[in-house]
Amino acid sequence: MNRQVHLVIGIVLFLVYAHGADLFYRADGLPIVFGILAVTTGSLLPDILEPATGSRHRGICHGRRVLGFAVLAFFLTAIPVLFSAGVSRLSLVFTVSCFFLGYASHLLADSFTRAGLPG
Repeated sequence: MNRQVHLVIGIVLFLVYAHGADLFYRADGLPIVFGILAVTTGSLLPDILEPATGSRHRGICHGRRVLGFAVLAFFLTAIPVLFSAGVSRLSLVFTVSCFFLGYASHLLADSFTRAGLPG
């Protein structure tokens, strides 16, 4: 799967997440900018860490365990953002949740390819 597809998937999922966190109803656009930067970084990082040098370039950074960790980390950091009014949308928790959303979306998309993810 190419870089552009990973970016589109990550940004679409971010927009759904940001809508759920009511970020679009705020006058300040900075949370969206920081979130897009974080989700973009997460969406591209697996292929930066393990560049495609052949048909079987996927190693530990593309593994199923890493996918499980990224999904768990996203949910653990997204819960305070979605359900607590006291968490600032510019907080480190929000940025980290966006990063893990991007990383998880990359691995999830790769899991549907023919090569899949290594165990």
